[in-house]
Amino acid sequence: MTTILEQLDRWREAAEAGPALWQEAWDRTIELGQDPWAGKQMMLDTPVLAEGAAALTTIFYILADEHGVRPRDVTRAQVDAYCETAAAGGATTAQQQVRWEERLTALGHDLNDPADPVAAIWRRITISHGPRPGAPDEVWEDSLTRWGPGFTAGLRKVFAPAYQVALD
Repeated sequence: MTTILEQLDRWREAAEAGPALWQEAWDRTIELGQDPWAGKQMMLDTPVLAEGAAALTTIFYILADEHGVRPRDVTRAQVDAYCETAAAGGATTAQQQVRWEERLTALGHDLNDPADPVAAIWRRITISHGPRPGAPDEVWEDSLTRWGPGFTAGLRKVFAPAYQVALD
């Protein structure tokens, strides 16, 4: 069975075709995940954790470019502000996705380009998971079944106490 860090290493290897800043963002995410994610297998609720790590990588990449710093210099306060801005005004997940996509497009990415490694990860972490149509909410609220896409649900998992990365 694949561990979370093994999955992230695979995605990082694919990132080598992308910009240097993207590669550095992957390095930072994997470095931060060494302690909290070591040995954790990709099963049950952990695939969303891997996707959350990819979302964190994406934030490092965007903020490093926008602030003219290295991904290792992006702070937790900046990450939190980024997430708050994306969710401002009670934005739906779809509205948040548009906000993230605007920033990635501003960095020169065509999010439909199959050869763009940033776009490939973005497509992966925007797949929205949810209950089957007509499922009662109370059944799904207490289950291990994931809700939403990796760029929102996964980030919540990355910063949850059981998996939390020490960002600052």
